Amino acid sequence: MKLFAVIGQGVRAKSASPAMHNASFRRLGVDAHYLAIEVPAHSLRCFTDLARLNLAGFNVTIPLKELILEHLDGVNMEARAIGAVNTVKVERNLLVGFNTDFQAIYRLAGKYIEGGRVLILGAGGAARAALYAAIKAGAAEIVVANRTRERALELAREFAEKFGRSIRGQELANLPKADVVVNATPVHDRVLAPLDGARAYVEYVYNPPRTAMVELAESLGVSVVDGVSILVEQGAIAEEIWLGVNPDREIMRRAVLDFLGQGATS
Repeated sequence: MKLFAVIGQGVRAKSASPAMHNASFRRLGVDAHYLAIEVPAHSLRCFTDLARLNLAGFNVTIPLKELILEHLDGVNMEARAIGAVNTVKVERNLLVGFNTDFQAIYRLAGKYIEGGRVLILGAGGAARAALYAAIKAGAAEIVVANRTRERALELAREFAEKFGRSIRGQELANLPKADVVVNATPVHDRVLAPLDGARAYVEYVYNPPRTAMVELAESLGVSVVDGVSILVEQGAIAEEIWLGVNPDREIMRRAVLDFLGQGATS
């Protein structure tokens, strides 16, 4: 049996990934099992040493997406450019990092981003993936906003220099209107940015599946790419990397909604 896992903070109680991937493995007929493992930052080296010998792959979530880089043997080109990894494949005891977060946003929201003004909320690993997706999808303007202004400015400067783009960083106040707003923070219970005139809202948070910003977007008739969709898409891409399969995304989505107690609405 192949073993997979998600590592991070608070994952054992809150992560829907085990339910999602195990349902997918059953549908695919794959002899595999997926676990949630609490890994504090100071134990990351110990975990990766064990993962080389015991896991076939794993996902990485808050707060380890950037920290994991120094513990890997290889990182694919896109994840290296992003500076964050959320998916690791174990091959011949070597750890190779990928970023499927950006691919999920690019696939699900790229059509809205192209040629538009994009506002990204947050400055961590998730925001890095969203920023790369916005650049790849051809955004006309990009603003990064964070509670700590210095972190937003630093991230905007890094990506502007790396990709030759004009990217603005600012604090989470007096935010500009945008065509696409991406919430790459864990905040789910309050409105963080204006959505008037937006054509799409992208949400990373999937628990709860209907955040305050999702509700606002729906009330304004703004297209929504919700957190469940992002979770499912990045998870499906991870399974493609690990196993070379084409997983059933509807099975994965139903498993997530059942985990969240939303099965009746799936």
